[in-house]
Amino acid sequence: MDVMVKNNSKSSWNNLESLMPSFGSAHIKTGLTGKLFGSILSILIVLFLSSVVFAQDGTIRGEVTELETGETLVGANVIVEGTAKGASTDIDGRYVIRNVPAGDYTLLFRYLGFESKNMEVTVEAGESIQVDMQMSATTLQGEEIQVTAFQRGQSRALSEQRKSVNIKNVISSEQIEAFADNTVTGALSRIAGMGHGGTNIRGVGAGATNVTMDGQRMGATGSNRSVDLSTISADMVQDLEVIKVITPDMDADALAGVININTRRPIGGERSMNIRLGGGVQDRYLKHTGTMQRASVSYGNSPNDRYSFGLNFSYQRDPSADEQFRTEWQGRAFVVDNEPSKVFDILSSVNSNLDYNIPERIGTGAQFTFQPSDISTYHVQGMFNFENRSRYQYGISYNPRMQNYTQPTYTGDPDGAGGADAENQGTIQYNPRLDDIEIQQYTVQAGGRHRLDQLDLEYKLGWGHGRYSDDQYRMNFETNSNYEFIFDTEDRWNPNVDIAPWSRASNPVFPRTNEMFFQEMDHRINNNVDNDIQASVDMEIPYQFGDIKTGLSSSLTFKRGVGEQIPRQPSTRMTVANFKQIENGAWEIFDRSNETFHLPWLIDLDNARDFYLTQSPRFTYGPDGIEEWAQSTETSRYFANENTYAAYAMSNFRVGPFTLLGGLRVEHTYNYYSGREGRIDNTGWLGATDINSSNSYTNFFPNLQTVFAFGQMTNLRLAYSRSIGRPNFNQLNPYIMRNEANKTIQQGNPKLSPMLSNNFDVLFEHYFLNVGQFTIGLFYKDMKDFVFSYSEPVNYPLDNELGLSPGRYMVSGFRNGEQATVYGAEFMWQQNLEFLPGILGNLGTYVNYSYAQSIADVGRGLDEQSTHGLAHLFELVGLDGQFDNFQDYKNITPLEGQRPHVVNAGLDFSKGEFFTQVSYQWAAPSISSYGSNAKTLIASPREQSVYFDQFNGARQNLSLTARYWISDHFQVWFDASNILNHKEVSYFYDEDYYPYSTDLSGREITLGLRYQL
Repeated sequence: MDVMVKNNSKSSWNNLESLMPSFGSAHIKTGLTGKLFGSILSILIVLFLSSVVFAQDGTIRGEVTELETGETLVGANVIVEGTAKGASTDIDGRYVIRNVPAGDYTLLFRYLGFESKNMEVTVEAGESIQVDMQMSATTLQGEEIQVTAFQRGQSRALSEQRKSVNIKNVISSEQIEAFADNTVTGALSRIAGMGHGGTNIRGVGAGATNVTMDGQRMGATGSNRSVDLSTISADMVQDLEVIKVITPDMDADALAGVININTRRPIGGERSMNIRLGGGVQDRYLKHTGTMQRASVSYGNSPNDRYSFGLNFSYQRDPSADEQFRTEWQGRAFVVDNEPSKVFDILSSVNSNLDYNIPERIGTGAQFTFQPSDISTYHVQGMFNFENRSRYQYGISYNPRMQNYTQPTYTGDPDGAGGADAENQGTIQYNPRLDDIEIQQYTVQAGGRHRLDQLDLEYKLGWGHGRYSDDQYRMNFETNSNYEFIFDTEDRWNPNVDIAPWSRASNPVFPRTNEMFFQEMDHRINNNVDNDIQASVDMEIPYQFGDIKTGLSSSLTFKRGVGEQIPRQPSTRMTVANFKQIENGAWEIFDRSNETFHLPWLIDLDNARDFYLTQSPRFTYGPDGIEEWAQSTETSRYFANENTYAAYAMSNFRVGPFTLLGGLRVEHTYNYYSGREGRIDNTGWLGATDINSSNSYTNFFPNLQTVFAFGQMTNLRLAYSRSIGRPNFNQLNPYIMRNEANKTIQQGNPKLSPMLSNNFDVLFEHYFLNVGQFTIGLFYKDMKDFVFSYSEPVNYPLDNELGLSPGRYMVSGFRNGEQATVYGAEFMWQQNLEFLPGILGNLGTYVNYSYAQSIADVGRGLDEQSTHGLAHLFELVGLDGQFDNFQDYKNITPLEGQRPHVVNAGLDFSKGEFFTQVSYQWAAPSISSYGSNAKTLIASPREQSVYFDQFNGARQNLSLTARYWISDHFQVWFDASNILNHKEVSYFYDEDYYPYSTDLSGREITLGLRYQL
């Protein structure tokens, strides 16, 4: 047993005094009342003075390393047996245990995947001793086991998860690399409760999740509060944390939880280099998208014990594509054979589409840590991420004129039903679109930590920046409207459209390029910029049974957005034939040969964009162009400033197997918003003026969590927390647009209340020494004032206070719902199966299952006629059988985006230098967006009026990875995803009767070479 014990005594008063000049002139603007700030400052002083009571106790410090390699172990537990005292090693493998009374003790060292060790030590009053420990890998049946990089990485991750005082999941970069995921979004989808991609924890909503990079809040990349993590390469990540229960020292605006991305950095003092090169294809779309390309370099080093640094670079060309077939349905009443009026479901449009994206991502990161002594550590770190994305979309659309229907499957009267009037005949449209998208994400943070004998002092200052810019060029081509369509809807998911010319020729004829006339170039610009500045000071003071922590923080957010729509019409006659084409042949969506699924042309959209920009005099505004510009621009232009100032106090209390955390956080928020108020009447655009709004509020966030340890590897956790979810900035924008011409009113709502949630969690967890875990938990969220969008008709009389022309207006905006409830369960099992006989002992498993449900009040009143429809809706998302009669359904519906069942399952095999894993993901259907609060008339499965909500169907993905070390430093790797070539579907109300789209993305195959030092 290799240990080193030495004295290193120093007074905490002297340590603190040496730091005081750095803070003597500090001024923190909190925005709280002077009385509250004074109270917090008094608490800090009292807590610090109370620590002097234990000044005559001793301190134990040390470092834990691996015996075979000398590398430090991060997250190892060091326990003083017979007491409630202990610590875990930090990123440098160091630990400190304070306030240990003088006496003889046994130190116990534990780390997943390693043999436990103990050491007898003697602590003298007022002294600090150093106890270092070297640990060896766990042995099995007398054979020493080699600790692989995968095991070491997961051991760090699970040790961090196990020692945490709150509930969270951690997965390491080594675990991420075992899956076929290129981006952070894909990696997050492997974690229980995360759904199928995105940042939506437990289905509460992506904007309700606080996303941080190395602890610094990231800037949002849209008009809402969500962060697009698909722009960040998984090669930049050291580990991912999904924090499901926050603590008082964390920002409370984490209604769903927190996602923290730790970037690559030196771990445990080791020098490391990792180079990864590779490429691949998406098999169906190589002709359009080209190849995938992937390259990354990470280097970290700790030349000595005083400083370390890390440098990261990543490049990805990650094209993807999908083909889609979309339909839209409407209910309409017809009189057939002189019988009373009957409702039919009418297929109102059919669309065949091909979309492909070509994103190029560049990520860079740097980290520097300076430790001038065993007491003080300073750090500076930053991440800069850029993505340029070109998105090409092509679509053929069959659009009948609804007024020409004479029977449910027919439109386009060959006699014109009004001569050659184009408004009374069916059309075929061709709609290419190009999006030039740029996303920028920066985070920078600097801070310091001082681990004094009697307290820890930490301070941080950081900046997060998010920028999203989208230049859209939408082209519209249309026939001369001399077509009739016969719709065959016997198979609603695969309908067929027969096309015949107006001249009644016997054979269907598809339009030629010179028959598709250029109607409009719709140029749209969307820009959103988000800047978040955060500062915090925290003090942690140990005492006999635990520690007390308190601090102050501020978060300043500045958000600006603008959207502009510029509809321009060509002044000269042009057709598809006038534009350069990309070689395509006759693209057949889903390989179906009929013309309904035909996509004959692909315009060179880059060339078309350049033509529009260089030949702008050849384009003019249409008759309603200015009004369209005003409607889009004035409703999306906004500025928001949101400042939150917080103070908290919390304590960890440990007695025997119990750990109790309790605390309170207070946040005061001041908001300022500006938008535009505009008006359109029958004469046109009347102009707009600035409109401003502000508000403020203060919230209290109690927190109580307990952990009961059934031994060193088994815990039962109980937690109560309160969190807040602030409305999205586009919802708070105080815009108002009154359009008397089309009888609509659009408006934001700056007076929306934030959503508050009382959260209850129970978790049982057991960890395996051979690096694994078994967890099962329950959660319940009681939320108040959640936000939803509405659209409803309002009658304005002749003499109304707004001076609007009288009539029935469709008013749309945002409201607070009364209440929403989210509840569910999560299960996780990960283990190496070495207990199985023979070669089966080389297997390992990774399985998790998430169940989540919600009930939300969105202001819908139901009558008995609608009960059947909503009952069927609940059956689709798994809520059937929970309500007894139609009164129970009143005003309730599941939350948007919540998938009630999500499964991740993986089976891996490892032997020597070879590793392979097959993994499967499945997610149940969910509501993607609410329909109007005005009911829609439908015919199937029976004639009724229902809420026509849109659903995303079930998703699944089967992937395969393989790794083989061809030498000590070189590895070849292979990834394949979407092996089943799964088609994703979406629909309205009922999957059998109202299909909306079928999407196919194709398989992805990548391979490459990796060098690791």
